[in-house]
Amino acid sequence: MTQKRWFPAAVLLLLFTVLVSGCGKAQPKADVSIFMMARDGIPVDAAFKLENSLKALVGDKPSIYLNTSPLFSNEKMIVEMGYGNHGILIIPEEQFKIYAAEGAFLPLEEHFKQEDYPEGVLEATIEPAGKKKNPPEAPKKETHLYGIPLQYSKWMKDNGVEGKGLVAFMAVNSRNPEQSFEVLKKIAAKS
Repeated sequence: MTQKRWFPAAVLLLLFTVLVSGCGKAQPKADVSIFMMARDGIPVDAAFKLENSLKALVGDKPSIYLNTSPLFSNEKMIVEMGYGNHGILIIPEEQFKIYAAEGAFLPLEEHFKQEDYPEGVLEATIEPAGKKKNPPEAPKKETHLYGIPLQYSKWMKDNGVEGKGLVAFMAVNSRNPEQSFEVLKKIAAKS
């Protein structure tokens, strides 16, 4: 192989290695892990600013880690929601509505008033349709506050990040739910 042929291949291999090495990176152990993905991505400098300001709002306990994505990827979002072990997730409203309808999120009424966040109130499937019964039963559905729209979030505005179109919520598998609820209150505070 001549130098002209192997050099681009070597550069591509090196680039691939660098990109893959970032995947699966061990995240710091934090009491509350937050995953955030916007339709246009979250710039790295904005992510640092958001994390530092949230740590200042919350204090030392619980400890916080903000995991963001610089690009939107539906596949990454699904993985983070299902296996990311996060306490709080912040994703675009369109995706939130799709997944909320499947009953994958915790109701938030114990800590927030529905009337304060009407955009986050949705009907969701609580139990799937009874497939083994004849005739099959319809799925059981309930209406709850499942998400906090961030368009009025003081935390977002104070850090120069557009919260419109983003919704914060807690998945059914949220880690440290009580501590996560306390952090979500800081995120949800209106300006």
